[in-house]
Amino acid sequence: GFALTVLDTTDPRTIQAIEQDLPLEKTLFIVASKSGTTAEPLAFGEYFYEKLKELKGDEAGENFVVITDPGSPLLQKAKDRKYRRAFVNYPDIGGRYSALSYFGLVPAALYGLDVEEILLRAMRMMHACESCVEAEDSPGLVLGAVLGELALKGKNKVTLLLPESLSPLGMWIEQLLAESTGKNGRGLLPVAGEPLGHPSVYGNDRVFVYFRLKQELDERLERSVARLNQANQPMVTIELEDRKDVSQEFFRWEVAVRKRRPARG
Repeated sequence: GFALTVLDTTDPRTIQAIEQDLPLEKTLFIVASKSGTTAEPLAFGEYFYEKLKELKGDEAGENFVVITDPGSPLLQKAKDRKYRRAFVNYPDIGGRYSALSYFGLVPAALYGLDVEEILLRAMRMMHACESCVEAEDSPGLVLGAVLGELALKGKNKVTLLLPESLSPLGMWIEQLLAESTGKNGRGLLPVAGEPLGHPSVYGNDRVFVYFRLKQELDERLERSVARLNQANQPMVTIELEDRKDVSQEFFRWEVAVRKRRPARG
């Protein structure tokens, strides 16, 4: 089988431990950078390329692919070093909206996930959020409106409640919300990974978003959510049939937080 490791730290001890644990000659390294100039992935790429060069010489490029945008310096490097493949993304996709582009789908495919099904789930949400759909029926617009209106009333701490199996989704939403709305001294403050307390410990600045995974119900979390509901804390519940529905949540949340220009009269 395959193991997927995401290198998202510059801690030298962690990198050394990963290096010692990996069979370098049998490892495919994905250097992913939208601009092709981001310091951390470039440094990781150079470090491991030198290690592979010591092992395989001029054939080291066989162990590397890049994901980047058109015109990126990474493309020339991939050509010069004969990298196995360069995946060129559409340039009009912002970094925080790229989960359903090559940046998310290439690792998913290599990991053995059903990419076609992932995209089909996302397309369902895309069609549900089409411009021809009435606003009150659009899952993305409704979520954005709810979070926006509650924030205007002081409830701007968006607290994400997820079963353990979906906890990485919370970290993704945290980054999306913080970077998309945290401008000019206002916005939504995402709270992910916080131990869930008794309703009495929360003030009036919270809105809770509960991801209810129907095929893997977390009874402990269900009881905690029930207590919050009884305490009249604002609660948004999103039901997922199974884990593959995560891709539709990528699209829903991207629509919900996207800034829209006011219509000109």
